[in-house]
Amino acid sequence: MLQKKYILILTVILSVSRLFGQNTKILAREPLNIFKNEELASRISELKDDKRVLKQQYQYLDSVKIERITYLSDGLKVNGYLASPLFGVKHPSVIYNRGGNGEFGSLNEFKAVFILAKVASWGYVVVGSQYRGNVGSEGVEEFGGKDVNDVLNLIPVLKELEAADTSRMALYGWSRGGMMTYLTLTKSCEFKAAVVGGGLSDLWKWMETRNDTIETVYAKNIPNYAINTKEALNSRSAILQVDTMCKTTPILMLHGTNDWRVVPEMALDLSYQFLKKKIPHQLILFKDGDHGLSQHRAEVNYHTKQWLDTYLKY
Repeated sequence: MLQKKYILILTVILSVSRLFGQNTKILAREPLNIFKNEELASRISELKDDKRVLKQQYQYLDSVKIERITYLSDGLKVNGYLASPLFGVKHPSVIYNRGGNGEFGSLNEFKAVFILAKVASWGYVVVGSQYRGNVGSEGVEEFGGKDVNDVLNLIPVLKELEAADTSRMALYGWSRGGMMTYLTLTKSCEFKAAVVGGGLSDLWKWMETRNDTIETVYAKNIPNYAINTKEALNSRSAILQVDTMCKTTPILMLHGTNDWRVVPEMALDLSYQFLKKKIPHQLILFKDGDHGLSQHRAEVNYHTKQWLDTYLKY
C-alpha cells in the first residue's frame, strides 16, 4: 500500500514536470569561453605572465556573461546567443536580429563578443537568434517568412530570465536583420524602441540593384518563390508594410552613403513613408559609410546606446 502511494506521488511529480516543461522556451544554455577560440583570444587579449588579459577596449567583457542557447520556436529547436550583465539585478532587454541568410552572416563567437556583449555591457539583457534552418537549428530558412516568429518567440525566452525586464524591450537589427526588425514591428507593439543598420526594406529595389540576390537569396531561401514571386517580395518589403507597422515604437535608422549591398535610397524612401504615416524615427546617413559602417563603429555604438537609453532607461 505504501509502495503504491509513493508510485502515485512520483507519477504526479513527473506529470507536473512535463506540464511545466511544455511551457519552457529555453531548452539549453552553455557558457561561452571567449579564450577558447585562439583567433578571438588573440584579438581581444594579450599574454602577461602566461595569463590572458583583456585589452583595454575589450575590458567590458569582464562585466558580462555570454551563453549559447537553444530555444523553442513554433515547436522547432532554434539556436542563438545570450549576453547578460554581471552587475545589477534587473535590466531592459534587447533582441538582436542577425543579417545574412543560411550560414552567411550567422551569429558566431565574434559577433557575440563584439555586438551582443557590447550592448549587454551597457546594462541590457541581449538575445539573438540564428533563425530556423541555420547553424544546426531545426526547420527551414524562409528569409522573412515564418522565421519572423523566431524573433517573436524570443519574447517568452526573455520572460524566463530573472534579469530581463520585458516591460522595457527593444529590437536591434542589421541588414537582413533590419528586415526582420521591421517585419516584427508589423506584428507587435511590445517594443519601446528599435535600431536598424543598413536595413533591407525593399526587396524589389534590392533585386534591381543586386542581380545576384535572385538566385543566391530569393530562389534559395523563399518557399515557392518562382510561383509566388509578387506576394513573397511584397510581404517581406517594409516599404509596402508601413500601414501595418507599429506607430508607437521609435526607430533609429543608420545607413552608409556608400552602401552598395543595401543602397541608401532604401532608407530614404522608407523614411519618407514613415513621415507620411507619422511613425517616429530618426535617419542618420554616414558619409562614405559602407554596409557595416565599419569606419564609424564608435559613432554607431554611441547613437545606438543613446537611443536605447533614452527609450528604455530614462
